[in-house]
This record gives sequence, C-alpha cells and structure tokens, in this order.
Amino acid sequence: MKLNEIKIDSKLKKRKRIGRGIGSGKGKTAGRGMKGQKSRTGVSINGFEGGQMPLHMRMPKHGFKSRKKINKIVLKTDLINNLLEKKLIKENSKLSINDLTMHSKSKKNVFIKILLGKKLNKAVNLESHSASESVKKEFERIGGSINIVKFKKLKTVNKKEEYKKSKKVNEKKITESKKNETENDQKKSKLTSDKTKHSVNKEMKTKNSTPIKNIKTTKILKKSK
Repeated sequence: MKLNEIKIDSKLKKRKRIGRGIGSGKGKTAGRGMKGQKSRTGVSINGFEGGQMPLHMRMPKHGFKSRKKINKIVLKTDLINNLLEKKLIKENSKLSINDLTMHSKSKKNVFIKILLGKKLNKAVNLESHSASESVKKEFERIGGSINIVKFKKLKTVNKKEEYKKSKKVNEKKITESKKNETENDQKKSKLTSDKTKHSVNKEMKTKNSTPIKNIKTTKILKKSK
C-alpha cells in the first residue's frame, strides 16, 4: 500500500475559481463570452422566447387565493365558565357573536371558533362561526346549544371618506338653510310692502274725505248768517 494508491470515497474536488487569470481556464471573460447583455450583472432572461408569449404564461391557471386576510380568534369554554362565575351571564342566556367579541375584547370583523377547554357548569345558548365536535357534544350534554352562523365581513369605511361625506351633508344643509332664509325674507318683505300700501291707501282715503266735510260745514254756516 502506497500513499498514491489511497482512495477516499468523499469528493475533494476544489471549486473552480472564476476570473482569476488566463491560466485557470476561466479568466478574463470568466466563462460569460464576449460582451453583450448576458455578460452583465443583474440580467435574467429566463424563459424569454424572442417576444412571443412564453410557456409559463400560456399554461392554464388553476385555483385562487384571496389577498384579503381574515382575522381569526379561538375561544375556549373556560371563558363561558368565567362569565357565569362573575355573574356577567345568566343560565340559559343567549350569547350572540357581538356579545362574544365584547367579552373576549377582540376586534370587529373577526372569525370566531370555539374549542373545548374545561367542562361547562351551566347551560348556555351560543352563536359562533365554527365549533369543534367535542364542544357541540359538551353543550348537548348540559342542555345548551350552539348555532353556527356564516361569517360576513363588514365593510370598513376610511376616515377620509367619512369626513368627505359629512362635509357634503353639512354643505347641503347650509345651502338649504340659506335658501329658506332668503324665501322667508322675501315673504316678510312682501308682507311689509302690502301693509304699507294698505296703510297708505287708508290715509289717502281719509285725507280725501275730510276736506269735503269742512266745505259743507262752511257753506251751512254762511247760509245761516
């Protein structure tokens, strides 16, 4: 056995050092060829087919993944026992999804799932979006019920949109109030003008009637003399 006859199963081949001189076989251009787009860094033309529609875009598409993430929350039966102990809930009371969100201090638009924790002490009627089979059996054992409701995500309105809507409503109210004020002013002015005309006509009539009486009285006095 000689040293040069020893063979090792593992690969001890050194990696090729690129761009380290002409003698290495991969110097100067470092195996990238002569100039051009592909010799530069930051270029990836994988799957380019000269301008025609590439294969990965011609292949049929399957499935769909929505970008909207649904917030989920998992509640256990321990929460119901705690509420019963603190007397926040009565026996055989009905708990809606809004009540659960309030008691669990979770956000709105949350998918609620109920799992089994400790065994229930008293019967409760409950609503949830989903529940495990063990929880359903536990509620049936005590005499309660779980009503599974479909999850419907409520539309959230941006504060900017709400502000714009309120601004528009306020502007409409202001314009309507101004119109009403102008109409009332016009009505008042008409009434005042009518009153003044009526008073003027009365005065004119009285003036016209008084001198005639005076003339008659003077004539009678002259005749008597």
